[in-house]
Amino acid sequence: MGKLIKIHDIDEFSEVKNILEANINKMILSNVRNLEEKEIERFLREIIHDPNETPHGPTEIADILTTHVHVRGEKRLAAFVLKGRSFQKVSSKDVGHQFLKLRQIPHLGLIVFGAVGNIQDDAHRDFVQMAKDASCDYLIIDAFDFARLFIAYEKICPKDGTPYDDTGTCLKGHVRDKGLTLEMEVKEKVRYTIVSQKDLSHEGAKRYSAIVLLDRHYQRDVVRKIIQEVTEKLKHSNYYRNERIKTRWGKSPAHVVWLFIACDLEDIQNANWLCRTCWVDPSLPESMRPFKLNGNERMGDIEIHWNDDYKLCKNLFEEYSGTKEEVLEAINPILSEMLKFADQAIDCFKRYRQGEISENEFIQKMQKMKPKVGELYSQSGNIPSPPPDCGDYDQACQDIFAIIHNMFLYYSEEGLKRWPKQYRDKLMKDSIDQFYENLYRIEFEEKKLH
Repeated sequence: MGKLIKIHDIDEFSEVKNILEANINKMILSNVRNLEEKEIERFLREIIHDPNETPHGPTEIADILTTHVHVRGEKRLAAFVLKGRSFQKVSSKDVGHQFLKLRQIPHLGLIVFGAVGNIQDDAHRDFVQMAKDASCDYLIIDAFDFARLFIAYEKICPKDGTPYDDTGTCLKGHVRDKGLTLEMEVKEKVRYTIVSQKDLSHEGAKRYSAIVLLDRHYQRDVVRKIIQEVTEKLKHSNYYRNERIKTRWGKSPAHVVWLFIACDLEDIQNANWLCRTCWVDPSLPESMRPFKLNGNERMGDIEIHWNDDYKLCKNLFEEYSGTKEEVLEAINPILSEMLKFADQAIDCFKRYRQGEISENEFIQKMQKMKPKVGELYSQSGNIPSPPPDCGDYDQACQDIFAIIHNMFLYYSEEGLKRWPKQYRDKLMKDSIDQFYENLYRIEFEEKKLH
């Protein structure tokens, strides 16, 4: 207790991660600084789903006093002290008395000081000192973070920062995106799929790893229940990768369980996990324990590392993702050209090794083709990220592009300086072997496309 937390550590505010400070322009910031204290309070109550109103008057201790706040899954009694546009500069004399009153609240787990005006150093100092004296976690929300928070939860317009009215229209006439309507059964069973399970056991510990696929609309509380359920299930799994491990551990419960939580196949393909978890049997000797996960939440003996950049990465991957048609139309012309250069390089190398052309002639031919090969190799880096059904084909092509590029690298000016003749020729021979192996792989993956 008594530490500074980040705004997205509050589960109810977690969507704020998707709005960067760079997204907040001067117009948005100016309009956020113009918000009334009542508007700020209303927006916050709507976000945390707290319909209760703290009575304002001489007996008021905090602007919002609520139990509807969770910090990394832990429910907290939280107090909010808020200042709106009436306070363009917020000094200690404006808020010091409220800070002192907060000390009267027993079992307080979090205090939040939020202001859209400029927070002066003395107010900042006194707030932090009070929180530390009370052994209470604390958070300061300034105009920038209010802008990010209210945009993330669609309370204000992302174009100009003015509030939406009941019709979803801001003061400038922009209309809020209505989004999609989701229909769910009230008592719907929580569903998930264990996509893959691996036995990573050794002589010292029985260990499992699993990728779990679940609905992207599940709230964190539901995800936590799934994590507990899957972890418990894997603890008692008796799947083994070979008879030797099976003989060693038999029906013994597992000592370590790792989970990788994903919301769709693209998450798995890009290793963009919603979170990772690790459970370790408390009785497992220290020498047999895996490296710590360094998570940001604990749930009993389960350590969870929530990916705070999950949605940002998701948006980035989607931005650079292509359809099957787009990927194939981009990759196949490059593949066709690269294979032609590979054939020429292999033919020249054979002629050189058979003494039909000199080493200098061979090197000149390779260096003459290298610029075009380098250009094609650069183009291969701009191919859109493939969908799952052509991911293996894309990877096989990328591998052969690298092999072909290496063939010409060995005999480039840099390669001549780096590798002696005998070693260059050996590298080239190895690359030719790899080339033919990967060519068969490409043919195999191409058949799977259709």
